[in-house]
Amino acid sequence: MVTSADLRLAPVTLTENARTVLERRYLLRDAEGNVMETAEELFARVALHIASSEASEEARRAWAQRYYDEMAALRFLPNSPTLMNAGTGQGTLAACFVLPVEDTLESIMATAEATAMVQKYGGGTGFAFSNLRGKGEPIRTTHGAACGPVSVLRHYDDVSRLVTQGGKRDGANMGVLRVDHPDIREFIHAKDDGVTATRFNISVAVTQEFMDAAAAPTEAGRRFMLRDPRDGSPRGEVDAAALLEEIVDSAWQTGDPGLIFLDAVNATNPTPALGPIEATNPCGEVPLLPWEACTLGSVNLGRFWDAEARDFDWDALGATVRIATRFLDGVVEVNEFPVPEITEAVRGNRKIGLGVMGWADALITAGVPYASDEAIALGQRVMGFIQDAADEVSEGLASEKGVFPNWERSIYGPSEGARSRRFRNATRTCIAPTGTIAIIAGASSGIEPHFSLTHYRRMGDGTVLPEANEHFQQVARDRGFWSEELMADLAHGDRLGERTEVPPDLRALFATAHDIAPSWHVRTQAAFQEHTDLAVSKTVNLPREATSADIREVYLLAHRLGCKGVTVYRDGSRAVQVLAHEPREAPASTGTPAPAPYRRHLPDERQSITHKFRVGEQEGYVTVGLFEDGTPGEVFIKIAKEGSTVSGLTDAVALLTSISLQYGVGLEKLATKLEQTRFEPYGITSNPDIPFATSILDYVFRWLRLRFGVELPHVEGQRALSGLTCPDCGEQLEYLERCLTCQACGYSKCS
Repeated sequence: MVTSADLRLAPVTLTENARTVLERRYLLRDAEGNVMETAEELFARVALHIASSEASEEARRAWAQRYYDEMAALRFLPNSPTLMNAGTGQGTLAACFVLPVEDTLESIMATAEATAMVQKYGGGTGFAFSNLRGKGEPIRTTHGAACGPVSVLRHYDDVSRLVTQGGKRDGANMGVLRVDHPDIREFIHAKDDGVTATRFNISVAVTQEFMDAAAAPTEAGRRFMLRDPRDGSPRGEVDAAALLEEIVDSAWQTGDPGLIFLDAVNATNPTPALGPIEATNPCGEVPLLPWEACTLGSVNLGRFWDAEARDFDWDALGATVRIATRFLDGVVEVNEFPVPEITEAVRGNRKIGLGVMGWADALITAGVPYASDEAIALGQRVMGFIQDAADEVSEGLASEKGVFPNWERSIYGPSEGARSRRFRNATRTCIAPTGTIAIIAGASSGIEPHFSLTHYRRMGDGTVLPEANEHFQQVARDRGFWSEELMADLAHGDRLGERTEVPPDLRALFATAHDIAPSWHVRTQAAFQEHTDLAVSKTVNLPREATSADIREVYLLAHRLGCKGVTVYRDGSRAVQVLAHEPREAPASTGTPAPAPYRRHLPDERQSITHKFRVGEQEGYVTVGLFEDGTPGEVFIKIAKEGSTVSGLTDAVALLTSISLQYGVGLEKLATKLEQTRFEPYGITSNPDIPFATSILDYVFRWLRLRFGVELPHVEGQRALSGLTCPDCGEQLEYLERCLTCQACGYSKCS
């Protein structure tokens, strides 16, 4: 048996942030929680486990050494679950899965159970909700009405809330709905409130028919039919251009939804005989059939630029790609899965996805601006090279170990003529986002430009890592324009392109995500997609001042250039984001980001406002302490039943609200999250401006909106919707004539 004693464990050179991430999330711990392995031992553990798939002890020893050398040199790393779980006997080695959701209660609940098992093992999940009938459609077997895709999405979000992925991080999910589904509008706006489905990314699966209709010059041409997913029968028409605008506006506001281009995805589906692809993993780079999983890894391109030759070291890159491809096939072989359906699907197609990280690093080292035709051409060249090398290895593995079991039914099978190729793996390449593994490798993420030259990164476990571009700082010192003021301003979010003390050539070379025009983001994604089997995870990061029109242009360009999907994110459109600058108010003398946002303190003697309220039979007071500018800085809620569960809940929410206000979270965002909360007491209030409340918190936050001039959310026709559902038909109850009434079926709580 091959052990770590049989390997030459070359030392691993890591950044401080890499060591922090490894210690927090990857290195094994003993029963008392103490770290019990080094980075070298981690890579040896992983290398030995993956090499155990080889046929002989000699081969296992040789391949384990090669795998270790690539990881220890940070030239290649597999996805996080492989690093965390390989060789431990626990968890899965695959990052993410797609699970089926069919239009039956049995399927919905079985998938919820499978989701819990997958996330317990450490994987993320993707779902296509497109097969579910629309909300309110009759259910013959129960004489009831369907809850619709968004309700199922919320249910799966609750499942994820209960399960932390492999004990390491919160559950991650992707929800997908076809654009012609009757509930598409509810789905588009499902996350607008900032509190629904917080563990989900959502994407609209658009078709060529929809995109053509959205671009039609006449109103008649823009008509687009919504259809029942069960039989295709019509469920009304929409204006396609208007619907696209709704998608754009929601993405501008919250970063969701993204788009998936179904026709482009299925044009390269390697096994169409097994069914169409309808969903992706949580980050969108792996379109998969139901029950399939993604086995991913990334080559660090920043390690392969030959400064003397002014080109990539193609021989060295090719050697790493060949080793990495075999490694990923070994992961498929040794992996264990939480349910048998996943095992069957994964082993049937043996899909792997080798991608890249460190692209921005490589370009800077090469002296090539990210936003340039030269960078686009180089990206096409390097990804084409990786695709060819990975294909070659997969063909060699097929000769050595056999083709993937579904090969005869694939687009590469014997009946495909000139297209027939004997692959071990149905797919070989994919561009993943490489969040934490890029930190471990000391590399830029995926094919993204640098977010900024200095910022801080929030990890899923709450760890805050300051990040500063050392290459830029060294060049700035060498050329005489480095200063603490410059670095502090960049840490606050100033654009490098606006700094006149920085030479123009360096402003272009070190341009960051918000300096780069959106079209260059999309062109980069399209360049890598051209030579990638699966898809490309790429976020088009936009500055805060970006408009809805900018987002629309991104969507249209991505579709035109053949991308399989597209995601946009406007800076600041979510209350918490992974990468961010430090607030202006925080002291910044070192040029590195602060470890946490700045907290604004109230004066010791402050003005306040106290408001008496009644909700149902419960009376109470809300007191708001004010900053010197008259804006709210703290909230106290006191109700008559002191010591009750409701009293404890309102006290806790008031405390958290106070802290949030002091850390700069806007009252509107807080109100949006906490309005419509539902628990007793609820009912008629003493305030004619808020005649009915679903709870004390619902009342308090609606009153805060009114009192402090925050615009109330639009309610169609000013109907007094209660947020409660009708027990007979499931529609939302309204407050009419001092009673809860259902306009749909006539139910009245008072009768």
